[in-house]
Amino acid sequence: MFEIMKIAGMILLLRIGQDTLFLAKIDAFNRGNKYYSLSINFFEAMYGITVIKIILGLMQTNPFYVVIYGVGSILGGLLSSAIKKKLDKKLIGQRQYYARISLENDRDRSELIKTLSDNNFDFTMSTREYLNGKTRLIIEGSLENRSRMIELKDILRGRPGKHVTFLRADEIYLLE
Repeated sequence: MFEIMKIAGMILLLRIGQDTLFLAKIDAFNRGNKYYSLSINFFEAMYGITVIKIILGLMQTNPFYVVIYGVGSILGGLLSSAIKKKLDKKLIGQRQYYARISLENDRDRSELIKTLSDNNFDFTMSTREYLNGKTRLIIEGSLENRSRMIELKDILRGRPGKHVTFLRADEIYLLE
């Protein structure tokens, strides 16, 4: 009985590791971190084939191991989710974004400026003339984190005559 529990524990840990690597790879890909994603993919492929080979051999001796493999998958998903939430909380203050809003019409300017001010957005404003002769109000500035970017998107949604640009701050360069 001890031998079966030992093997079941090993299967559980192997499957948790396999699922965690797989979900970390998907998360890295979704965040646009391609080198991290490719590195995880390399190790996950080798690890996954090894785990499947071990599991297939053990399943032939005892069908109970199939259930353990499934439970390991569930626990691996939960572990990956917990790790992702912890990382997201840690990164929330570190992500910064740049926003640029170009307004075409004059009638919504003062209401939008008041709304942005009331919501504590620290932006600068300037009027610019474009090559086609049109003049537009430009509102631009930095956002502390992703939640502020989403808040700004909600404020801007449905307003006509605007062009909005959002960039991650690590992609903004000052050229002199």
